[in-house]
Amino acid sequence: MILRSIATQSFRNLGAEEVAFHDQVNIVVGRNGQGKTNLLEAIYFLATTKSFRTARIGSVFQFESPSVFVSGLLHRFGVDKTLSVGLETGETRRRALLINGERVTLPAYVNAMSVFAYSSARLDILRGAPEERRRFLDRGIASIDPSYLEAVSRYGRALRQRNALLASGSTSSLNAWDEELSNAAAPLQRGRAAYAEALSGAFKEIVAEHRYHVRDLAIEYKPSAVDELPRIRREELRARMSLVGPQRDVLVFSVDGRPAAEVLSGGEQKMVVLFLKFAKLALFRHRFDEAALFLLDDIDAELDLEILEQLLLRLPAQTQVFATSAKERFLRSLEAGPHRRLVIENGRVASVADLP
Repeated sequence: MILRSIATQSFRNLGAEEVAFHDQVNIVVGRNGQGKTNLLEAIYFLATTKSFRTARIGSVFQFESPSVFVSGLLHRFGVDKTLSVGLETGETRRRALLINGERVTLPAYVNAMSVFAYSSARLDILRGAPEERRRFLDRGIASIDPSYLEAVSRYGRALRQRNALLASGSTSSLNAWDEELSNAAAPLQRGRAAYAEALSGAFKEIVAEHRYHVRDLAIEYKPSAVDELPRIRREELRARMSLVGPQRDVLVFSVDGRPAAEVLSGGEQKMVVLFLKFAKLALFRHRFDEAALFLLDDIDAELDLEILEQLLLRLPAQTQVFATSAKERFLRSLEAGPHRRLVIENGRVASVADLP
């Protein structure tokens, strides 16, 4: 799949203009604060309706703007498609998802374009709250199984209804909602367990191949068992909320039994997250026999640049890459082949050059 171009309206500091991309490598350069990362974030938002930088999607709106809109031209399976996503502020926060101008469901939309993003500035996968790791798992599963989003929605509805009953203190229909919650939780936890196992295997293969010294990282998925519901009924009524289920699942990254975030240095954590992203790319290629888009944001000196270069050189030739760095010398490995260089100034592309 190839993203030919993108256009934004009121997305962070980006100007309302169309930006065309190279089919292979796009190197985005400029001073700090000019909009390099914002451009990559807009690509991710176009594909997923989410941000790879923050869980607060309201952050992407320009100041005092009531809406945000991103559209792009995607080439896949020999056909060009126009993707568009729009959001409005307010209590309802309406969302419009369109493919070739026609409204589609969220699963259909996110299945159209797949993208993975790495940012050295965000290490929430290792350092953040458990919900960050659950989100990391869920996005990976959705990339290879679009129906997973429907399962997430079903569980969310059951959880909200059951929590409302617990908050009201009513027990008249809790048994029925216990059963619905358990049934809705099952596909989520099966999917998470299978993906965590596959991700661990792919991660270990990549780390061993590149002989990186952090080889004993363990990835363990610990589901919060919903079969505990009858036993903890009184406790949940006191808490007025559901205390078990996928919303309490835990994904653990450890080294020799200790949390990875406590054991690994900052540079090692960045490399581990980078390997995890390449493992996700590998699982996607294995599932669909094609390459997803890859966003590589904020390459810095703490990464092992020799390993990064080898990882990039071994990407399938069809992989479209977008990369940023405030220090251009860290992008040299990407400049060896055909690429487009885009210079960003004040949210706009000031110059474009195709090389060599």
